[in-house]
Amino acid sequence: MIHRTFGQTGIEVSALGLGGMRFENPSDIDGMAAVVHHAFERGVTYFDTAPSYCDGKSEHIVGEAVKQMKKSGKPFYTATKTIAGDPDTIREQCERSIKRLNVDAIDFYHVWCLIRPEDLPERKAQGALDTFRRLKDEGLIRHICVSTHLEYEHIAAMLDQGEGLFEGMLIGLCALNYDLRYPGVREAAQRGMAVVTMNTLGGGLLVNHPGQFEFIMREDDETLVDAAIRFNLSVPEVSVALVGCRNKADVDAAVDAVERFDPLSPEEIVKLRRKSAEANKDFCTQCGYCRDCPAGVPVVRFMESYNVRMLEGVEACKSHLRWHWGMTDVCSLLDECTQCGQCEEACTQQLPILARFEELREDQRPGS
Repeated sequence: MIHRTFGQTGIEVSALGLGGMRFENPSDIDGMAAVVHHAFERGVTYFDTAPSYCDGKSEHIVGEAVKQMKKSGKPFYTATKTIAGDPDTIREQCERSIKRLNVDAIDFYHVWCLIRPEDLPERKAQGALDTFRRLKDEGLIRHICVSTHLEYEHIAAMLDQGEGLFEGMLIGLCALNYDLRYPGVREAAQRGMAVVTMNTLGGGLLVNHPGQFEFIMREDDETLVDAAIRFNLSVPEVSVALVGCRNKADVDAAVDAVERFDPLSPEEIVKLRRKSAEANKDFCTQCGYCRDCPAGVPVVRFMESYNVRMLEGVEACKSHLRWHWGMTDVCSLLDECTQCGQCEEACTQQLPILARFEELREDQRPGS
């Protein structure tokens, strides 16, 4: 297993992290805990979870595995999160997570799910960061981190709001959204922070549609898992690439990919970005050039969600808009569009963005 230093903490963690939101049978706590322990036995030391993952069972699953992992005497690290802003709820959730995880303290505790630029300022005003600081002083958490879906133009301001507390950042990154995410990755790394990537497999899109994305594979790759993990771990600023594993077979596939890891050169990364644009003429490559909508429509987020629609269908897209981007009223956001066409003029792929807006609007109608 490859190990990397977690930012400026001095902690050595496995470059592959187990993401705890995709267990195939969450009601089987012992069976899924065996999956987590299997990952530990294969060298994984970073375990990411959250209170609501897997119908609220994920922390329990990881915690059951922790009982066995402790017996080995070998190091491991737990990471979990809270979306709360008020101090009492943050403390309550932190203490509950500690109990569920069977640990004395959470190694990496995240200010979770920052989707809008105003999310962190709003929580900060409630006292969230002061509460995180107190929890660390009390020894209930060891390192304060942040988890975000914000695009790169918002990352610096978000980190500035963090007052230097954040030691790591969890952010979505994969071969499909590199242009949109990498500047934020670089911003965090330049501040001495660790970078952990979620959605390493594109939220499953890469591995579920191999024919669509085979261009990222090398001739000797056995699966797209190899190619996807190699892409993220080839980004020098990345400390840990998370992979959500359903079962032991998924664990083995991910660990084997890391053991075969042969990094891409910067030139190869550039070539892959070009291949992506060439191979997917109808697929938004997330270059971000359409982002400056004069009406404030989140064009990039809609086009990223439309990618999901093309590959996974309407219901998957609707779910993605709601749970990934926090869009509970899609039509109201689309109503802000003035049809000026600036986004289409800026699009490097000449995508029919306005027509896609109408399709996304139609999807929201009852019975769609």
